[in-house]
This record gives sequence, C-alpha cells and structure tokens, in this order.
Amino acid sequence: MRTIHAVFFLGALVWQFNLRDVAAEDAQHPIVPQYTSARRLVENVTLATLDNGLTVIVQENHLAPVATVRCYVQNTGSAFEARYLGAGLSHVLEHVVAGGTTTHRGEKEIEKMIAGFGGATNAFTTNACTTFFIDCPARNAMTAIELVADSMQHVTFETKEFERELKVVRRELADDEVERGHVMGDLLEKTVYSIHPARHPVIGYLPVLNGTTNQAIVDFYHERYVPNNQVFTVVGNVKTKDVLDQIAKQWIGTPRGRETFVALPEEPEQLSPREAVREMDGTVYDVALAWPTVKLSSPDLYALDLAAYILGQGESSLLVQRLKYRDELVLGVGASSNTPHFVRGYFVVSASAKPEKWRQACAAIEREVYRLRDEELNEVELAKAKKQKAAELVFQRQTVQQQAESLGQNFISAADPLFDRVYTEKIQSVTAAQIRDVAQRYLVPARLNRVIIAPPGGTPKAAAEAQADAAGKIRMVRLANGVRVMVKREPSLPLVNIQAVVLGGSLADGEKLAGRAEFLAEMLDKGTRDGTPAADIARYFDSIGGSLAFSAGRFTISGGATCLREDFPKAAALFAECFTHPAFPSEQFVKAQSLALAGIENRSANSHSEVMEQFYNALPKASPYHVHPQGNTETVKAITASELKRYHAANFVPSNMIVTVFGDIRPDAAIALVEKHFGGLRPDPSFQPVKLSDANAIAESKVINKTTSKDTGMVMMGFACEGIMQEKDHAAMIVLRAILNGYSTPGGWLHNELRGEGLVYFVQSTELTGPVPGYFVVLSQTQPDKIEEVVGRIRKNLDRAKEGRIPEDEFRTAVEQIVALHAQENVTINEQARNAAIDEIYGLGYDYDKKFDAQIQAVTVEDVVGVAKKYLTKSVLVTSSPKKDK
Repeated sequence: MRTIHAVFFLGALVWQFNLRDVAAEDAQHPIVPQYTSARRLVENVTLATLDNGLTVIVQENHLAPVATVRCYVQNTGSAFEARYLGAGLSHVLEHVVAGGTTTHRGEKEIEKMIAGFGGATNAFTTNACTTFFIDCPARNAMTAIELVADSMQHVTFETKEFERELKVVRRELADDEVERGHVMGDLLEKTVYSIHPARHPVIGYLPVLNGTTNQAIVDFYHERYVPNNQVFTVVGNVKTKDVLDQIAKQWIGTPRGRETFVALPEEPEQLSPREAVREMDGTVYDVALAWPTVKLSSPDLYALDLAAYILGQGESSLLVQRLKYRDELVLGVGASSNTPHFVRGYFVVSASAKPEKWRQACAAIEREVYRLRDEELNEVELAKAKKQKAAELVFQRQTVQQQAESLGQNFISAADPLFDRVYTEKIQSVTAAQIRDVAQRYLVPARLNRVIIAPPGGTPKAAAEAQADAAGKIRMVRLANGVRVMVKREPSLPLVNIQAVVLGGSLADGEKLAGRAEFLAEMLDKGTRDGTPAADIARYFDSIGGSLAFSAGRFTISGGATCLREDFPKAAALFAECFTHPAFPSEQFVKAQSLALAGIENRSANSHSEVMEQFYNALPKASPYHVHPQGNTETVKAITASELKRYHAANFVPSNMIVTVFGDIRPDAAIALVEKHFGGLRPDPSFQPVKLSDANAIAESKVINKTTSKDTGMVMMGFACEGIMQEKDHAAMIVLRAILNGYSTPGGWLHNELRGEGLVYFVQSTELTGPVPGYFVVLSQTQPDKIEEVVGRIRKNLDRAKEGRIPEDEFRTAVEQIVALHAQENVTINEQARNAAIDEIYGLGYDYDKKFDAQIQAVTVEDVVGVAKKYLTKSVLVTSSPKKDK
C-alpha cells in the first residue's frame, strides 16, 4: 500500500492530485484484502477475519457433495434500524437485495445462473440481522460465493425491481394482519417490551414505510452492508483454503466501512401484569403467557431452557400430558425460553383452546409453571430432559444448512461459532435446585404477560371492568376477642397489604414521657418473643421484595407489611408477631435509644425542625400538641425497656386494635389469617382508652424569636382551630387553606404573592389537628431581613379572608381543585387501608372518606369567611434568624 503524506504548504490542489493518482493506480492493480487472523477450530471449522473487517466461517463437511453459502448482515433487523425504526427497511432490503441487479449482472442473469446449477436461494430477516443464502452442489460453491458477495456490495437498485418488491412488501404487511401466528408474535413482543425496539415487528408498519423515501432505503444499504458488519459462512464439501481465497477475491475494492453502533435502551423491569387482546377470525382462543427473563449471556439461560423443555416441548412434556391429554383443556400447547443476545428475553407458554375452556387452560398453565417454583423436579425427569436436549442439538445440525445457521447465529449472538458445544456442556450441569431457583426469581405473577387472540366478539372483559367485578367493598368483622378486622379484595395487582393500628401515640405520652410512642414503634421490628432477631426479620422482607414498617403518629401507633400474594401467609405471620409480641431485646433497646438521642440532638441542625420545636414549646401546656412527638433528651434518656413493655401490654389489646388486609386475597382467607395470628390476644376488660385534652385555646398572642447561627429566616404562625370531629368547620378550613395556599400543590394567595415576588423560598399552610382540636399553621422560609415583611403579608392575606374579600371564581376553583386532587389520593391498597383504619379508630367510620366530596361541595363562601373570623384571631408566632451585627 502506498502511503500518502499531506504537505500543508502545498495546499488543497496537491492533496487532491495525490488522491486521484492513488485511486487510478488501485483501479489498475486492485488490492486483494488480506486475512488478519485465521483460526482452525474443532469440527473442521475455521474462523477468519479480513483486514476490511469481514468475518468468515468455513466448515468442511464431506458427507455429501453439497454446500451452502450464507451472509449474515449484523446491525440490521428491526431492532437495529435506529432513526428508521418502524419502517422495516431491513426487511425491504432483504427483498430488493436478494437476487437483485448488481453492477456486474442483471436480475435475470443471476436467476438463470442459480437455476443452471440447480441451486436454491432465499433470504430472511429477524429483529437482529438479515441473512442471504444459496444452497448448491459443492462444485458450484465458488460461483455461489461470488453471487452472494456481489449482492452484499454492488446492488444497483433498479427502479422497476425496487417498486415491484415494495409492492410485495406492502402486500405482505396486509397479509400478516390476518394471519394469527404473525399477529400473536407481534402482539406478544409489544406486550413484553415497553420501550425496547424489539417490540416493533420485523416487517415494520405500513404508514412508516410509506413515509420513507427510496433513497433512505438505498442509504441504509450503503451504511450497513459493509464488510465489518457481515459474517460470511460456507459449509459443505469444500476446501477451506479455496473458500477463503475466493471470498477475499470477491471483496476486492470494498474497504472497511464506518463502525456501526446502535444504542439500544435497557428494557425497564416489569412491575405489574400486562394483558393484550385481539379479535380475529377463527373459533378458538390462542393464548400466550410470558414472563421476562434474561439475555443469552446470563448463566440462568441453561436452567430456563431446561425448564421450558420439561414443561412444554415434546409429547411427553408436562403440559402436553396434563393439559392436552389428561384434562383435555387445550388443543395444543408448548413452551420455550427466548433469550436474545441484545435484550432480555422471555419464558413463554403458548396454547390453543376452545372458547369454553380457555380460561381454565390459562389457570392450569399458571399452576404448572408456578409448580416449578414450589416443587423441585425429580431427577428422572431432569435426566430425561438433559438427554433430549443434547440429542436435539445433534439432530438440529445434520444438514449443511443447519450447520451453517448454527455457526452464523452463534457467532452473532455469542462471538463463538461453536457456542453450541459450551451450551450443551452447561445444560448437562444444571440441577433441579437451579431450575427451582430461576423459576422463583423470574416466573412470578407480578411479571406475567398474557396475550389473547380471541374469536370475533370473544374479547374478555377489560381489565378495569374485570377488576371492578372481582374487587369488593370493605368488609368489617369483629373477632371474638374484640379485634376489629377490615378486609378488601383488590386484585388489580398480586399484592397484599396488612396493617394494624392502636389508639395512643405521642399525644398520650404527656410531657414526662415524650418520645415514648416513637421509641416503642422503633422497637417493634427489633426482635420477637419467639426468638426471631431483627436481622432475620429485615432479611426475610428483603428476600421477598416486600416492605415492613412501624411508626407512631400523634394519636396512633401502627405498622404495615406489603408483599406479593404468594408470600403473604408467612409475611403476615411475621408482621403479627412483631406487632403483638415484640421482645424489646436490651442490645437493640440501647441502639434505638442512642439513635433517638442523636436525632434529637440533630434537630437544631435543621431550620425547619428547629422552628417547629420552638413552636410546640410555645403552645399552651394544656394542649396535647405541646408535646414534641420525638420527645427531648431528658425524657428519652429516662425511658426504660420496662416502660415500653408496660405501655405495649396496656395498649396493644384487642378492644383498642384494628387490623386491615387489603389486596389480592379472598376476604374469607384474609379473615382466617388475622384470626390465626391476632385471635389469640387476650381481652383486657379493664382497658380504658386514652383521654385526650381538647384544650387548645391561645389566651394571648405571643411572639418568640429564636436566634440561630444559620443565615436564613423561618416563620411559623399558628392559630387555635377545629378538630376533624367538627365536620362542617373542618371542611370549610380545608377550602380556606386551598384559597390561601393551594391543595396538595403550591398555589393560592400566599404562594402567588410571597413566592411570586421572591420574598420567600417557600410558604405553606397546614392543620396540626386530629380527633381533638389543634392548630392552623403557616410555615415559611425567607431571608432574615425579610421576616417582618413576610409576617405582615401573611397577616394581610388572612385579614382579607376574614373580611370576606374572596372572589367567587377563586372560591369555585379551590373547591374544584380539592375534589379533583383528593380523587388522586389514597389510590394504593396501603393508603386505602391506612385511611380506613384511622377513620375507624377515631370513631368516624371506616367509610368516612366517601363523604369528603359532598362535604367540600357543601361549603359556601360564607362558611369560609365564618371559620376565618372564628379561628384566625390570637396566634403564636415563632421566628428564627441569625444574630444581628451591632
């Protein structure tokens, strides 16, 4: 090769002349690409690479005088079309390139040549590559190499051929829409994949194709059909050296192309079941049940493949024997594990069933699949599957075509043409325990995809409608010992939540025992009386992907656990043991007390916590809201494990307890579980609920300033207000808050004025209230020198409400906002259960929330003005700011 040196001072003309000179010389003496590597592998396979990037695989097979010549074009296929995604360009090129006119010969000549030596040619496209091949007598292998190589480099895209093949493709697109197998495959991948390009059909979409120019298709050919994207494979009664020489010769003048990198997004983890339905002509239901799994590179590949083989491959497989022959639920059934190299795959079971049996068939398939998780396969069944799998791999490589396909696909997927050998060895080492392990990790209800092709008019009820039918209302029963139990079936997701609540909380602690309730809640999962330590409790819930939490509010102590449906019995038992029989181990007590004290000490580091503490301290001592929920250093240091045990024994009694179970579980089963774990609690006839003071009056307004070292200003202003039992006033105060500050989202007078003018970092209003009257509070953060102005602006807006200067349109907007945003609250089973339990234990009734919209819509402007006048009078104002320089 000549080396061209650029001489900068000679200018562009000299540079261009040199290039033309070299090009002319190369044209007269074309340079044959050289092999940069050539490795002889086992089974008469040679793997070689040309310096232009072309990969060559040759396997000598002298069993019969035949050969196959194939070229695999990587970085094509529907998943790799990048900016042309959805157009199906790879598939269009498959049609146009295969046998199409090149710079060397016309379409008819190519056809005549192949027919003349008795060859067969075709091509196919997948979502990961395009393949072209000619099968021929071995004596014509060199000609076949020449023809395939020519197509890979020199297609001219004659207009007549181009338009003809585009018509064929458009016809194929229309035909596929009425073919059940194609529709099922496309619908399955659209369901399993939410964002990955693998969700799009190989053939593309007609509107996208129609919007793509012919030039774009030609450009795609020149961009992707380059040697470094191609794997050329020849198998048959050939000589390796002759094949290598011929291939190198055919790529004379074709340099390495630009490297192709198609960025593929990671498919996000599926979090809930999915379903897709299509009605098509026919009298049966075709169904596919699929679970996302792994890429080809995962070590779990082998166990998943064997699981699929055992379940549904062959007449003796479990699904065929049980569902087709024993129970007569299906007309046909099969299973497979699809594991591409470029995206995580899926485990799928497909079946056909009569209309009256398809639902039973789906349920039976799920049972059999989930048995793989729950029961370990016997060794006889496993050994049979391994033997069958090994034999299958041999039988699938009998012909030269099968061998070539194995070599080419193995190289593209695993960068090893003989990956099947590795695969066979790994399959033989799979154990029954490994199959059960992968089944437990991947074949889970929460990630089930169900695709249904139904007869006309046979679409199952929409998911929402079916769930509404299956979901029940809240059902409440009282156990014999007095525990109130609320259950609600909600099957939209295979999740179940259990919660337990007792009345108590920080307002029952008083000043001397402040922090006791939070301390107790912190200890509930730190070990149980039956000997389960904290680490094991945490480890178990982590292992099932569940959650466990306990907390203390101002009026209650509660806990909850959420998990997948299949894990609920054990999770519920452990949760119940934590809630009802905590051990309060001394070493955990010391750790919890130390953390609580550190949290108290750290309150002063946070401006919000600091001003809130000052505010609580400034409230009337007769008010239960005067007590800080976390307590203070003195009170928390004074709490003992004995005091926590005493408090637990006194308040965690049946008549003071509510247990809820919401989720994908039958109500009777839920009640039975609660009875099992909470029914043994002994009633306490002497129990008296905590009596809370409703004294919250502010005798005289007060102003307190806390000097801090923080260069920020805090404002917290509070007014004595109603409790939630004063329903009419409470509804009016909610509307007033929305007018002042928005509802669940920033807005209203205070936000728009103070934040809008840049006076504050934030301003928000809330109610510190509950079953006993509490306080309406405005909290804001500002610059220290703006505190006085901010306080004045807040009071000005409160006075505006008291004076009745509330425009009707703003009032209506506030009411509509509250109703609309409230509908978006309490949407999870956890939130719904929590809401129902709190309302019930407060004495409002578990279905109290249903009254919310009507209560808000009944509020008038006069009601809002009335509560403003009634409550926004005397105040406690606490501010914090740095010390002023003298």
